[in-house]
Parts: sequence; structure tokens; C-alpha cells
Amino acid sequence: MQRTLPITGVSEVVLSVADLPKMRDFYLQVMGFDLHSEVSLETTDPDPSGEPTITFLKICETDTPLGRGGHAQLLALIDYQRHVYAKQRFVGHDASKSTLNHLAFEIPPDTFVAHAKRIDELGISLSFSDFPAMNARAMFFEDPEGNTLELICYHKAEP
Repeated sequence: MQRTLPITGVSEVVLSVADLPKMRDFYLQVMGFDLHSEVSLETTDPDPSGEPTITFLKICETDTPLGRGGHAQLLALIDYQRHVYAKQRFVGHDASKSTLNHLAFEIPPDTFVAHAKRIDELGISLSFSDFPAMNARAMFFEDPEGNTLELICYHKAEP
């Protein structure tokens, strides 16, 4: 089966973790990833002084629209016990069954609407999110076995 719309590459692999500082240190020290950013989101409002609930680690830079907009290829670690969206089961697996939270694939910005239309026409339920801090927007959906997938693209944040 031929793909009708392009996928640019892997944007993120997202893991649910029980000990965020320990996992962050492992990937920084053992794997040599760089810290991209961290946020404390125990509620839907970020807490600038709070202990991080999600950490983004840079695997490598990418020469794609999303990469040039500040979103490198990432490994994201989510404290599934404290992160608001993990607690609300916004995306991802039950952390007691799998550490995989979701997989994110980059798409060209000009195909976002077409991808959404195509997936909707296939009868697959979609949800959408904007990520202004990373100049990105995304759609989420599940594969037939319940794995959450994200299609994400560069999207300049509105001032």
C-alpha cells in the first residue's frame, strides 16, 4: 500500500517513567543525550518553579521544518504519576502495562489538514494539541492495538 501523504521522520519517542530524575540522569549520562527542556505540569497550568513532570532530551538536531523551529528529534520522559495529561489518560498506555507512552512522527506543515482529513475519513478518532513553546501542532490517534500515535509539524506560535 502506497502512502498518499508524507511522513518526514520520527519526532519523538515518549516513555512513561516512575522515577523521572533517575531516568533523566541515565539518558543524559549513559546515552549522552542533551537536555532540551523540562516542564512541571501537575495541572494544566505550567508551574515554573515546580519539579518537572516531563523532560525532553535531544537525541539529535534535524534539518526539517519542525527541527529548524526548535523541536529536535527527542526522547520524552513523562512522570505518569504526576503529569496532568498522563493522569487524565490524555495519551499513552497504562503505565503498569507498558512504558511506551506514544510515538510521534513529523509531517510537513502544509500536509497537516490533509492528514487529519484522511485519518478522519478512515473513521479514526482524532484529538489535537498546540505546543507554542516548540512552535508545533499535533494530532493524536490510536493504531488497531491501542498504541497512541502523534503526527506533529512545525507551526509558528501566534504572539
